[in-house]
Amino acid sequence: MKHLLSIPATVCAAILVTGAWAQDNPPEIEEALAVEGARVTLPVSAAITKDVFTPEWVRAARANWNNFHFQMGGDHALYYAMHLEEFIPSSEASPNIAYKPLQREILPELRYIVQPTAQGDLTLEEYMNHPIYRAQAMVMVHKGKVVYESYPGMRPTDRHLTASTGKITVGVVLMQMLAEGKIDPDKPITDYVPELAGTVWDDVATYDVANMTTGLDNEETIQAILLPDSPVTRFLASTVGSPRATTGVVEDWVDVARDQEKLEGEDPGKVMRYASLNTTVLTRMIENIERKPFTEVFEERVWSKLYARQSMMFGLAPNGTALPVGIAMANPEDYAKFGVMFTPSWHEVSSERVVTEEMMKILYDNIDKERYAKGAKLATSEADFNDPASGNALQFDYIWDDGAIAKSGNLSQMIYIDPARDFVSVFFSTTPFVGGYGEFKAGAYQRAAAKLLAGE
Repeated sequence: MKHLLSIPATVCAAILVTGAWAQDNPPEIEEALAVEGARVTLPVSAAITKDVFTPEWVRAARANWNNFHFQMGGDHALYYAMHLEEFIPSSEASPNIAYKPLQREILPELRYIVQPTAQGDLTLEEYMNHPIYRAQAMVMVHKGKVVYESYPGMRPTDRHLTASTGKITVGVVLMQMLAEGKIDPDKPITDYVPELAGTVWDDVATYDVANMTTGLDNEETIQAILLPDSPVTRFLASTVGSPRATTGVVEDWVDVARDQEKLEGEDPGKVMRYASLNTTVLTRMIENIERKPFTEVFEERVWSKLYARQSMMFGLAPNGTALPVGIAMANPEDYAKFGVMFTPSWHEVSSERVVTEEMMKILYDNIDKERYAKGAKLATSEADFNDPASGNALQFDYIWDDGAIAKSGNLSQMIYIDPARDFVSVFFSTTPFVGGYGEFKAGAYQRAAAKLLAGE
Protein backbone atom coordinates (compact mmCIF):
# COMPACT_ATOMS: atom_id res chain seq x y z
CA MET A 1 0.00 0.00 0.00
CA LYS A 2 1.22 3.50 -0.83
CA HIS A 3 1.83 5.98 1.93
CA LEU A 4 -1.00 8.48 2.22
CA LEU A 5 0.99 11.20 0.52
CA SER A 6 3.86 9.37 -1.11
CA ILE A 7 3.11 9.18 -4.83
CA PRO A 8 -0.02 11.34 -4.94
CA ALA A 9 1.48 14.05 -2.76
CA THR A 10 0.97 16.69 -5.45
CA VAL A 11 -2.75 16.73 -4.95
CA CYS A 12 -3.92 14.76 -1.96
CA ALA A 13 -3.40 17.73 0.30
CA ALA A 14 -7.06 18.17 -0.48
CA ILE A 15 -7.78 15.27 1.92
CA LEU A 16 -10.93 16.14 3.90
CA VAL A 17 -10.62 19.86 4.33
CA THR A 18 -10.57 21.19 0.78
CA GLY A 19 -12.06 19.77 -2.34
CA ALA A 20 -12.12 21.20 -5.83
CA TRP A 21 -10.20 20.19 -8.91
CA ALA A 22 -9.24 21.86 -12.13
CA GLN A 23 -11.23 20.96 -15.24
CA ASP A 24 -8.37 18.92 -16.74
CA ASN A 25 -7.30 16.07 -14.49
CA PRO A 26 -3.57 16.04 -13.66
CA PRO A 27 -1.78 12.73 -14.31
CA GLU A 28 -1.85 11.89 -10.60
CA ILE A 29 -5.65 11.96 -10.63
CA GLU A 30 -5.91 9.78 -13.71
CA GLU A 31 -3.55 7.29 -12.07
CA ALA A 32 -5.57 7.38 -8.86
CA LEU A 33 -8.85 6.79 -10.69
CA ALA A 34 -7.46 3.57 -12.12
CA VAL A 35 -7.20 2.04 -8.63
CA GLU A 36 -9.90 -0.40 -7.60
CA GLY A 37 -12.67 1.39 -5.69
CA ALA A 38 -11.66 4.89 -6.80
CA ARG A 39 -14.53 5.39 -9.24
CA VAL A 40 -18.24 5.51 -8.57
CA THR A 41 -20.04 2.33 -9.55
CA LEU A 42 -22.26 1.83 -6.51
CA PRO A 43 -25.34 3.90 -5.69
CA VAL A 44 -25.19 5.63 -2.31
CA SER A 45 -28.04 3.34 -1.22
CA ALA A 46 -25.44 0.57 -0.97
CA ALA A 47 -24.42 2.19 2.34
CA ILE A 48 -27.91 1.50 3.72
CA THR A 49 -28.14 -2.22 3.04
CA LYS A 50 -24.36 -2.70 3.41
CA ASP A 51 -24.71 -6.01 1.56
CA VAL A 52 -21.83 -5.12 -0.72
CA PHE A 53 -19.53 -4.45 2.24
CA THR A 54 -18.44 -8.07 2.59
CA PRO A 55 -15.28 -8.90 4.53
CA GLU A 56 -13.44 -9.35 1.23
CA TRP A 57 -14.68 -5.99 -0.08
CA VAL A 58 -13.70 -4.20 3.14
CA ARG A 59 -10.24 -5.80 3.06
CA ALA A 60 -9.75 -4.44 -0.47
CA ALA A 61 -10.86 -0.99 0.68
CA ARG A 62 -8.40 -1.21 3.56
CA ALA A 63 -5.57 -2.31 1.28
CA ASN A 64 -6.14 0.73 -0.94
CA TRP A 65 -6.74 3.20 1.90
CA ASN A 66 -5.05 6.53 1.61
CA ASN A 67 -6.40 10.03 1.77
CA PHE A 68 -6.02 10.61 -1.96
CA HIS A 69 -8.00 7.45 -2.70
CA PHE A 70 -10.64 8.78 -0.29
CA GLN A 71 -10.62 12.14 -2.10
CA MET A 72 -11.63 10.44 -5.34
CA GLY A 73 -15.07 9.97 -3.76
CA GLY A 74 -15.59 6.52 -5.29
CA ASP A 75 -16.97 3.26 -3.95
CA HIS A 76 -14.36 2.88 -1.24
CA ALA A 77 -14.91 6.49 -0.13
CA LEU A 78 -18.55 5.63 0.52
CA TYR A 79 -17.29 3.21 3.17
CA TYR A 80 -14.51 5.43 4.51
CA ALA A 81 -16.92 8.35 5.07
CA MET A 82 -18.98 6.26 7.47
CA HIS A 83 -16.22 4.23 9.14
CA LEU A 84 -13.37 6.71 9.43
CA GLU A 85 -12.48 5.59 12.94
CA GLU A 86 -11.40 2.24 11.43
CA PHE A 87 -8.66 4.02 9.47
CA ILE A 88 -7.50 6.92 11.65
CA PRO A 89 -7.04 6.78 15.46
CA SER A 90 -9.93 8.68 16.98
CA SER A 91 -11.15 10.16 20.25
CA GLU A 92 -14.72 10.35 21.48
CA ALA A 93 -16.83 13.20 22.86
CA SER A 94 -19.72 11.58 24.75
CA PRO A 95 -23.24 13.07 24.79
CA ASN A 96 -25.59 13.83 27.69
CA ILE A 97 -26.77 10.79 29.63
CA ALA A 98 -30.33 11.64 28.53
CA TYR A 99 -31.12 10.92 24.89
CA LYS A 100 -34.11 12.78 23.46
CA PRO A 101 -35.09 12.40 19.81
CA LEU A 102 -36.44 15.50 18.13
CA GLN A 103 -40.17 15.65 17.52
CA ARG A 104 -41.34 15.34 13.92
CA GLU A 105 -43.62 17.77 12.13
CA ILE A 106 -42.81 16.88 8.54
CA LEU A 107 -43.82 19.47 5.95
CA PRO A 108 -44.21 17.80 2.53
CA GLU A 109 -44.04 21.14 0.69
CA LEU A 110 -40.34 21.39 1.45
CA ARG A 111 -39.73 18.51 -0.95
CA TYR A 112 -40.82 20.76 -3.81
CA ILE A 113 -38.50 23.71 -3.25
CA VAL A 114 -36.85 24.38 -6.62
CA GLN A 115 -33.31 25.63 -7.21
CA PRO A 116 -31.33 26.08 -10.45
CA THR A 117 -28.54 23.54 -10.95
CA ALA A 118 -26.33 22.35 -13.77
CA GLN A 119 -28.92 19.60 -14.27
CA GLY A 120 -31.71 22.14 -14.70
CA ASP A 121 -34.25 23.38 -12.19
CA LEU A 122 -34.59 20.60 -9.61
CA THR A 123 -36.86 20.13 -6.63
CA LEU A 124 -35.21 19.24 -3.35
CA GLU A 125 -36.54 15.70 -3.70
CA GLU A 126 -34.98 15.43 -7.17
CA TYR A 127 -31.69 16.84 -5.92
CA MET A 128 -31.52 14.41 -3.01
CA ASN A 129 -32.06 11.43 -5.29
CA HIS A 130 -30.07 12.53 -8.34
CA PRO A 131 -27.09 10.21 -8.87
CA ILE A 132 -24.74 13.08 -9.71
CA TYR A 133 -25.07 14.62 -6.23
CA ARG A 134 -24.49 11.45 -4.17
CA ALA A 135 -26.60 12.81 -1.29
CA GLN A 136 -26.72 10.57 1.77
CA ALA A 137 -28.67 12.59 4.33
CA MET A 138 -30.39 15.89 4.90
CA VAL A 139 -32.16 16.97 8.08
CA MET A 140 -34.02 20.26 8.54
CA VAL A 141 -35.10 21.48 11.96
CA HIS A 142 -37.48 24.42 12.49
CA LYS A 143 -38.37 25.66 15.97
CA GLY A 144 -36.87 22.53 17.47
CA LYS A 145 -38.82 20.04 15.33
CA VAL A 146 -37.71 18.02 12.31
CA VAL A 147 -39.65 19.34 9.32
CA TYR A 148 -37.76 17.49 6.60
CA GLU A 149 -35.50 14.45 6.55
CA SER A 150 -34.16 12.24 3.81
CA TYR A 151 -31.66 9.40 4.03
CA PRO A 152 -30.98 8.13 0.49
CA GLY A 153 -27.47 6.96 1.36
CA MET A 154 -27.23 6.12 5.06
CA ARG A 155 -29.32 4.99 8.00
CA PRO A 156 -30.56 7.58 10.49
CA THR A 157 -28.50 5.87 13.21
CA ASP A 158 -25.19 6.00 11.30
CA ARG A 159 -22.37 8.51 11.71
CA HIS A 160 -20.81 10.32 8.75
CA LEU A 161 -17.75 12.37 7.98
CA THR A 162 -18.29 16.05 8.83
CA ALA A 163 -15.13 17.15 6.96
CA SER A 164 -14.40 20.88 7.41
CA THR A 165 -17.83 21.63 8.84
CA GLY A 166 -16.21 20.25 12.01
CA LYS A 167 -14.13 23.42 12.23
CA ILE A 168 -17.08 25.12 13.91
CA THR A 169 -16.60 22.86 16.94
CA VAL A 170 -13.39 24.83 17.45
CA GLY A 171 -15.30 28.01 16.68
CA VAL A 172 -17.92 27.48 19.37
CA VAL A 173 -15.30 26.75 22.05
CA LEU A 174 -13.39 29.81 20.92
CA MET A 175 -16.55 31.91 21.27
CA GLN A 176 -17.03 30.60 24.80
CA MET A 177 -13.47 31.34 25.84
CA LEU A 178 -13.59 34.83 24.35
CA ALA A 179 -16.79 35.50 26.32
CA GLU A 180 -15.10 34.21 29.48
CA GLY A 181 -12.11 36.48 28.97
CA LYS A 182 -9.71 33.54 28.70
CA ILE A 183 -8.48 34.74 25.32
CA ASP A 184 -7.42 38.24 24.31
CA PRO A 185 -7.85 38.29 20.52
CA ASP A 186 -5.40 41.16 20.13
CA LYS A 187 -2.51 39.22 21.66
CA PRO A 188 -0.07 37.42 19.37
CA ILE A 189 -1.05 33.80 18.86
CA THR A 190 2.38 32.82 20.18
CA ASP A 191 1.33 34.04 23.62
CA TYR A 192 -1.02 31.05 23.67
CA VAL A 193 0.93 28.69 21.43
CA PRO A 194 4.56 29.24 22.49
CA GLU A 195 5.52 26.25 20.36
CA LEU A 196 5.40 28.73 17.44
CA ALA A 197 7.40 31.52 19.13
CA GLY A 198 10.38 32.88 17.24
CA THR A 199 8.66 32.49 13.87
CA VAL A 200 6.40 34.55 11.60
CA TRP A 201 3.51 33.72 13.92
CA ASP A 202 4.91 36.25 16.44
CA ASP A 203 3.43 38.99 14.24
CA VAL A 204 0.00 37.38 13.88
CA ALA A 205 -2.79 38.28 16.30
CA THR A 206 -5.04 35.55 17.68
CA TYR A 207 -7.93 37.43 16.01
CA ASP A 208 -6.35 36.90 12.60
CA VAL A 209 -5.81 33.18 13.12
CA ALA A 210 -9.43 32.79 14.18
CA ASN A 211 -10.70 34.69 11.14
CA MET A 212 -8.36 33.26 8.49
CA THR A 213 -6.49 36.54 7.89
CA THR A 214 -2.94 35.66 8.94
CA GLY A 215 -1.16 37.12 5.92
CA LEU A 216 0.83 33.87 5.65
CA ASP A 217 1.45 31.91 2.48
CA ASN A 218 -0.68 28.86 3.25
CA GLU A 219 -4.03 29.45 1.56
CA GLU A 220 -5.69 26.28 0.27
CA THR A 221 -5.87 27.04 -3.44
CA ILE A 222 -5.82 24.61 -6.34
CA GLN A 223 -2.33 25.83 -7.17
CA ALA A 224 -1.08 25.07 -3.65
CA ILE A 225 -2.78 21.67 -3.66
CA LEU A 226 -1.05 20.73 -6.91
CA LEU A 227 2.43 21.57 -5.61
CA PRO A 228 4.20 18.59 -4.00
CA ASP A 229 5.98 20.64 -1.35
CA SER A 230 3.65 23.57 -0.72
CA PRO A 231 2.90 24.62 2.85
CA VAL A 232 -0.62 23.26 2.37
CA THR A 233 0.53 19.85 1.18
CA ARG A 234 3.14 19.57 3.91
CA PHE A 235 0.70 20.48 6.67
CA LEU A 236 -2.04 18.09 5.62
CA ALA A 237 0.47 15.28 5.15
CA SER A 238 1.76 15.85 8.67
CA THR A 239 -1.71 15.56 10.21
CA VAL A 240 -2.13 12.00 8.94
CA GLY A 241 1.48 10.86 9.40
CA SER A 242 2.44 10.84 5.73
CA PRO A 243 5.97 11.66 4.57
CA ARG A 244 7.00 14.96 3.05
CA ALA A 245 7.13 14.49 -0.70
CA THR A 246 10.63 15.91 -1.18
CA THR A 247 12.36 14.27 1.79
CA GLY A 248 10.39 11.15 2.66
CA VAL A 249 10.41 12.30 6.29
CA VAL A 250 7.23 12.31 8.37
CA GLU A 251 6.93 15.77 9.89
CA ASP A 252 5.15 16.96 13.02
CA TRP A 253 2.50 19.54 12.09
CA VAL A 254 4.02 21.96 14.64
CA ASP A 255 7.34 21.86 12.77
CA VAL A 256 5.52 22.55 9.52
CA ALA A 257 3.70 25.46 11.15
CA ARG A 258 7.01 26.89 12.33
CA ASP A 259 8.26 26.87 8.73
CA GLN A 260 5.58 29.18 7.31
CA GLU A 261 6.37 32.38 5.42
CA LYS A 262 4.67 35.74 5.11
CA LEU A 263 2.90 36.78 1.93
CA GLU A 264 4.88 39.57 0.35
CA GLY A 265 3.08 42.90 0.59
CA GLU A 266 0.15 41.66 2.69
CA ASP A 267 -0.25 42.39 6.37
CA PRO A 268 -2.37 40.23 8.69
CA GLY A 269 -6.04 41.17 8.84
CA LYS A 270 -6.39 42.32 5.24
CA VAL A 271 -7.68 39.31 3.26
CA MET A 272 -9.63 36.20 4.23
CA ARG A 273 -7.49 33.28 3.02
CA TYR A 274 -8.80 29.85 3.98
CA ALA A 275 -6.16 27.70 5.68
CA SER A 276 -6.80 24.61 7.78
CA LEU A 277 -3.51 25.11 9.58
CA ASN A 278 -5.15 28.03 11.38
CA THR A 279 -7.82 25.76 12.86
CA THR A 280 -5.22 23.31 14.12
CA VAL A 281 -3.22 26.14 15.71
CA LEU A 282 -6.42 27.23 17.46
CA THR A 283 -7.01 23.65 18.60
CA ARG A 284 -3.57 23.63 20.20
CA MET A 285 -4.26 27.03 21.77
CA ILE A 286 -7.44 25.67 23.40
CA GLU A 287 -5.56 22.64 24.69
CA ASN A 288 -2.77 24.81 26.08
CA ILE A 289 -5.17 27.13 27.92
CA GLU A 290 -7.51 24.45 29.24
CA ARG A 291 -4.71 21.94 29.90
CA LYS A 292 -6.87 19.16 28.44
CA PRO A 293 -7.12 17.44 25.05
CA PHE A 294 -9.52 19.23 22.72
CA THR A 295 -11.97 16.35 22.58
CA GLU A 296 -12.33 16.43 26.36
CA VAL A 297 -12.79 20.21 26.30
CA PHE A 298 -15.47 19.94 23.63
CA GLU A 299 -17.22 17.15 25.48
CA GLU A 300 -17.31 19.07 28.76
CA ARG A 301 -18.34 22.39 27.25
CA VAL A 302 -20.68 21.30 24.46
CA TRP A 303 -21.45 17.70 23.53
CA SER A 304 -22.14 16.49 27.10
CA LYS A 305 -24.99 19.02 27.26
CA LEU A 306 -26.55 17.68 24.06
CA TYR A 307 -29.38 15.13 24.07
CA ALA A 308 -27.56 13.26 21.29
CA ARG A 309 -27.87 9.64 20.31
CA GLN A 310 -24.15 9.10 19.79
CA SER A 311 -20.71 10.45 20.56
CA MET A 312 -18.94 12.76 18.15
CA MET A 313 -15.64 11.32 16.96
CA PHE A 314 -12.46 13.29 16.25
CA GLY A 315 -9.50 11.86 14.37
CA LEU A 316 -6.07 12.27 15.93
CA ALA A 317 -2.82 13.41 14.37
CA PRO A 318 0.27 11.27 15.06
CA ASN A 319 1.26 13.66 17.87
CA GLY A 320 -2.18 13.24 19.47
CA THR A 321 -3.70 16.55 18.42
CA ALA A 322 -7.42 16.24 17.72
CA LEU A 323 -8.43 17.05 14.14
CA PRO A 324 -11.76 18.89 14.18
CA VAL A 325 -10.12 20.69 11.29
CA GLY A 326 -11.60 18.08 8.94
CA ILE A 327 -11.48 14.57 10.33
CA ALA A 328 -14.56 14.18 12.49
CA MET A 329 -17.76 12.12 12.43
CA ALA A 330 -21.28 12.71 13.71
CA ASN A 331 -24.81 11.40 13.36
CA PRO A 332 -26.96 13.67 11.11
CA GLU A 333 -29.71 14.39 13.65
CA ASP A 334 -27.15 14.80 16.45
CA TYR A 335 -25.21 17.28 14.32
CA ALA A 336 -28.41 19.17 13.58
CA LYS A 337 -29.10 19.29 17.33
CA PHE A 338 -25.66 20.83 17.76
CA GLY A 339 -26.74 23.52 15.29
CA VAL A 340 -29.97 24.08 17.23
CA MET A 341 -27.80 25.12 20.19
CA PHE A 342 -27.31 28.40 18.27
CA THR A 343 -31.08 29.06 17.99
CA PRO A 344 -33.94 30.11 20.30
CA SER A 345 -35.00 26.43 20.47
CA TRP A 346 -31.78 25.37 22.22
CA HIS A 347 -33.81 24.02 25.18
CA GLU A 348 -35.20 21.27 22.92
CA VAL A 349 -31.76 19.74 22.43
CA SER A 350 -29.62 20.67 25.43
CA SER A 351 -29.62 20.41 29.21
CA GLU A 352 -28.40 24.02 29.43
CA ARG A 353 -27.79 26.99 27.20
CA VAL A 354 -24.38 26.67 25.56
CA VAL A 355 -24.41 29.36 22.87
CA THR A 356 -25.33 32.63 24.53
CA GLU A 357 -26.36 36.00 23.09
CA GLU A 358 -22.98 37.34 24.17
CA MET A 359 -21.23 34.62 22.16
CA MET A 360 -23.31 35.39 19.07
CA LYS A 361 -22.47 39.08 19.40
CA ILE A 362 -18.78 38.16 19.54
CA LEU A 363 -19.23 36.11 16.37
CA TYR A 364 -20.97 38.89 14.46
CA ASP A 365 -18.54 41.52 15.73
CA ASN A 366 -15.71 39.55 14.09
CA ILE A 367 -17.19 40.03 10.61
CA ASP A 368 -15.23 42.25 8.24
CA LYS A 369 -16.92 42.63 4.85
CA GLU A 370 -13.89 44.23 3.25
CA ARG A 371 -11.54 41.33 3.99
CA TYR A 372 -14.23 38.88 2.86
CA ALA A 373 -14.79 40.63 -0.46
CA LYS A 374 -11.08 40.26 -1.24
CA GLY A 375 -11.10 36.49 -0.61
CA ALA A 376 -12.36 33.47 -2.53
CA LYS A 377 -15.28 32.50 -0.30
CA LEU A 378 -17.57 35.29 -1.54
CA ALA A 379 -17.73 33.74 -5.02
CA THR A 380 -18.11 30.27 -3.51
CA SER A 381 -21.09 31.40 -1.45
CA GLU A 382 -22.83 32.74 -4.53
CA ALA A 383 -22.24 29.48 -6.39
CA ASP A 384 -23.28 27.19 -3.52
CA PHE A 385 -26.21 29.16 -2.07
CA ASN A 386 -27.38 31.24 -5.06
CA ASP A 387 -27.15 34.06 -2.52
CA PRO A 388 -23.77 35.60 -1.68
CA ALA A 389 -22.72 35.82 1.96
CA SER A 390 -21.30 39.04 3.35
CA GLY A 391 -18.62 37.80 5.72
CA ASN A 392 -16.86 35.11 7.73
CA ALA A 393 -15.85 34.84 11.37
CA LEU A 394 -14.48 32.40 13.94
CA GLN A 395 -14.36 29.38 11.59
CA PHE A 396 -17.72 30.01 9.89
CA ASP A 397 -17.11 30.50 6.15
CA TYR A 398 -20.45 32.09 5.36
CA ILE A 399 -22.38 34.72 7.31
CA TRP A 400 -25.24 36.76 5.87
CA ASP A 401 -26.57 40.16 6.90
CA ASP A 402 -29.67 38.45 8.30
CA GLY A 403 -27.52 36.54 10.81
CA ALA A 404 -27.51 33.14 9.12
CA ILE A 405 -24.21 31.25 9.36
CA ALA A 406 -22.88 28.19 7.55
CA LYS A 407 -19.84 25.97 7.08
CA SER A 408 -19.08 23.65 4.19
CA GLY A 409 -16.80 20.62 3.99
CA ASN A 410 -15.03 18.44 1.47
CA LEU A 411 -16.92 15.76 -0.46
CA SER A 412 -19.91 18.13 -0.12
CA GLN A 413 -20.93 18.45 3.54
CA MET A 414 -22.88 21.44 4.85
CA ILE A 415 -24.27 22.76 8.12
CA TYR A 416 -26.53 25.80 7.86
CA ILE A 417 -27.68 27.63 11.01
CA ASP A 418 -30.23 30.45 10.89
CA PRO A 419 -30.84 31.76 14.42
CA ALA A 420 -33.28 34.52 13.43
CA ARG A 421 -35.47 32.03 11.57
CA ASP A 422 -34.96 29.32 14.21
CA PHE A 423 -33.81 26.91 11.52
CA VAL A 424 -30.94 24.44 11.14
CA SER A 425 -30.06 21.97 8.40
CA VAL A 426 -27.33 19.37 7.97
CA PHE A 427 -26.35 17.72 4.69
CA PHE A 428 -24.00 14.77 4.28
CA SER A 429 -22.76 13.20 1.05
CA THR A 430 -19.81 11.50 -0.58
CA THR A 431 -19.53 13.53 -3.76
CA PRO A 432 -16.41 13.28 -5.92
CA PHE A 433 -14.83 16.33 -7.51
CA VAL A 434 -13.81 14.46 -10.63
CA GLY A 435 -15.57 12.60 -13.41
CA GLY A 436 -18.37 15.11 -13.93
CA TYR A 437 -19.28 15.40 -10.26
CA GLY A 438 -18.67 18.33 -7.94
CA GLU A 439 -21.54 20.79 -8.15
CA PHE A 440 -22.80 21.53 -4.63
CA LYS A 441 -26.22 23.11 -4.16
CA ALA A 442 -27.39 21.70 -0.81
CA GLY A 443 -26.86 25.09 0.83
CA ALA A 444 -29.16 26.76 -1.68
CA TYR A 445 -32.02 24.43 -0.69
CA GLN A 446 -31.28 24.88 3.00
CA ARG A 447 -31.35 28.67 2.81
CA ALA A 448 -34.47 28.66 0.61
CA ALA A 449 -36.23 26.36 3.10
CA ALA A 450 -35.38 28.69 5.98
CA LYS A 451 -36.87 31.64 4.14
CA LEU A 452 -39.97 29.69 3.09
CA LEU A 453 -40.67 28.63 6.67
CA ALA A 454 -40.26 32.23 7.80
CA GLY A 455 -42.94 33.29 5.31
CA GLU A 456 -40.53 35.14 3.05
